[in-house]
Amino acid sequence: MSGGDVSDFDTMLAELTQKDSPKVHGVIMKCVDKNGSKTLYSKVAGYDSVLPDAVPLHEDVVLKLASSTKLITSIALLQCVEKGLIGLDESLTKVLPEFDGRDILKDIVGSELKLEKNTTPLTARHLLTQTSGLGYPFLNPLLNRREQILKQGRTSNHVTEKYDLPLTFEPGTGWQYGCNLDWAGLVVSRLNGGMTLQEYFVENIWKRVGLSAPFPTFNIEKKPEYDALKMKMSLQAEDGKLEHLDRLPFDDAVAQNGGEGLAGRAGDIMAVLVDLISDTPKLLQSETISAMYTPQLPPGSKSHQMLTQMRPAWEIVCGPIAEEGVNYGFAGAICLAPVPELSQPANMIGWGGASNNIWWVNRELGISGFFATQQTPFGNPTVTKLADAWKKDFWTQYDAGKL
Repeated sequence: MSGGDVSDFDTMLAELTQKDSPKVHGVIMKCVDKNGSKTLYSKVAGYDSVLPDAVPLHEDVVLKLASSTKLITSIALLQCVEKGLIGLDESLTKVLPEFDGRDILKDIVGSELKLEKNTTPLTARHLLTQTSGLGYPFLNPLLNRREQILKQGRTSNHVTEKYDLPLTFEPGTGWQYGCNLDWAGLVVSRLNGGMTLQEYFVENIWKRVGLSAPFPTFNIEKKPEYDALKMKMSLQAEDGKLEHLDRLPFDDAVAQNGGEGLAGRAGDIMAVLVDLISDTPKLLQSETISAMYTPQLPPGSKSHQMLTQMRPAWEIVCGPIAEEGVNYGFAGAICLAPVPELSQPANMIGWGGASNNIWWVNRELGISGFFATQQTPFGNPTVTKLADAWKKDFWTQYDAGKL
């Protein structure tokens, strides 16, 4: 589908993306079948920026993928597990000696850090499922306060310095969205003889799904072939108006952090998503992909409770779903329950990034979807409403046999 009669959704889309006073300056929405040969749904609306010289958006623009990078790094780490380079539940101490004896930050009294020794080894499972105890200072008050007390001045964005943080709980006993996949990227690099993450992705991800250069990159600022293709960022101010942003702070050719740094086109991500629902996947064994749909957080556990408390992180992916209908797996949120309001089926997995892009796959139905803007803050009401309306528009037409 690419056009047809004007629907309520098309009207909403046109109103939100109008050039003079946009609420979302541009958006790309695609749904593809498991063979990758049939685009079930494709809509592109709006402009490439909020600047006066903005031009109509096209689907081949280059996007900052932010935390959707985590999907690619998760696949890479699972490939390492499949190759026998590391066990899913094997200690990572030899690969990440930085975590040998790393403390748990329990509290801060005054300016004194209350630390406790950790005795549980960090594993690949912990990193994949965000259950390691690692966090993000901007999301965790204790880690944020620690940074203020220590007044740490970073000289590098490399994970070993940028995310040189204590744990906030014993690995496996909680869930916290954090820098797990940034460290996982370093694991992949070290397990493969020091190959950079960019090099690993080119050979083991992008080429396997049939892409050719220019490949998704960790440093588009130094890729002149991307200059004319970059979709610009915008910030939604408190009054709802959009302001131009020069960049997201996730561009570092040296750091190549696996949790946040990639830029690429919608078609690049769709090629990976299609492979995850294919009958003959090239990236991972079929059994491994099946395991990605297996909930890793026991219902009612502290880990699951901590996930449900982070509703803004997963609601834009899963939609208005009950908390018991959400879990977490090896690649992102698992939307276990259907969402009747959106005609959305059960058993989808997905995640997104700070630039308000989201991806999802449903292996049972053989369908994948990708939604992308270049706008912050993440999960703001305008974008969340648009993402839900997109899903409803797609699934309603799919159920009616119109696609």
